[in-house]
Amino acid sequence: MEYLKGMSQAMKKAQADNTSESFGYVATELVKSKNDIRQAIEQATTGAIAAVIGKLENNQPLTNAEKQTVELWVVGDAEGYVKMENSFHDWLQDYRRLLDIIADWEGKTGSVQELVEVHGLLEDAIKVADAAAHYLEDRERVARCQNALSNLNAEDNKFIAGLLKSMLASPER
Repeated sequence: MEYLKGMSQAMKKAQADNTSESFGYVATELVKSKNDIRQAIEQATTGAIAAVIGKLENNQPLTNAEKQTVELWVVGDAEGYVKMENSFHDWLQDYRRLLDIIADWEGKTGSVQELVEVHGLLEDAIKVADAAAHYLEDRERVARCQNALSNLNAEDNKFIAGLLKSMLASPER
């Protein structure tokens, strides 16, 4: 896939270098590729979205395919992430482990060295909790969008049409 050309090589180099700079560079390149792919998806479906906007503005019902196109535009990023993410259960297991460790530390007085150790423990717990929260937020976004699209009324249609119009007009496309 042209959007990923050279990416595996850059990732291998970062892995071999094992430096923050190399991984930071890869992260930046991954974001660029992700944005390019989002733009390609939107460009490929612009005609379909324009037709959907017309139907929504005229309060006409959408077909399942049209609803899927709306989902693609509104929560496609979240849907793709939720589908591909496979570490959530590991994060929950790690979260439980960290919860137990933190519970053990709650009764301690806290020497300077213990404070340093707890600081590191909290850093780990923050990252695990944040990763789980991000996954759950995206999963919930997808569910809310699917629920909303299954129960559209005239007011919803206008709102979604406006949202899609603003996305079409966005220079970020």
